[in-house]
Amino acid sequence: MIKLLMSILLVSTSLFADLDWAEDYTEALKQAKEENKKVLIMFSREECNACNKMKKEVYTDPEVSNYVNSFFVPVEIDTEYDSRKGFKVFATPTYYFLDSDGKQIGRMMVGGADAKSFLKKLQEVEHSKK
Repeated sequence: MIKLLMSILLVSTSLFADLDWAEDYTEALKQAKEENKKVLIMFSREECNACNKMKKEVYTDPEVSNYVNSFFVPVEIDTEYDSRKGFKVFATPTYYFLDSDGKQIGRMMVGGADAKSFLKKLQEVEHSKK
């Protein structure tokens, strides 16, 4: 019985640990407006070690993934295939936080972070007016 409960707990936790990524930038803005959320843009590259670490270790953290899914529409933009005008990407990952109208909120973030630090940044952005 205990093994069954632990299995159910692990499966349900992993189901909630996934981020609900938008297909693209335009879709992210549309979805954010419909759901009254902010947009989290992650500029990345496939061979970016820090980006891959964020995906494997930070986004899978239940607190981070639940917070992102509750308050943000995340979208990943690969810098090799999409050079989005208006955003400066100094290194990858680079994060921008936008309101549903596409206006930047606070300062961008460059580089990876641990789950606790990233969650703190997300909370600061969520609680800021602009």
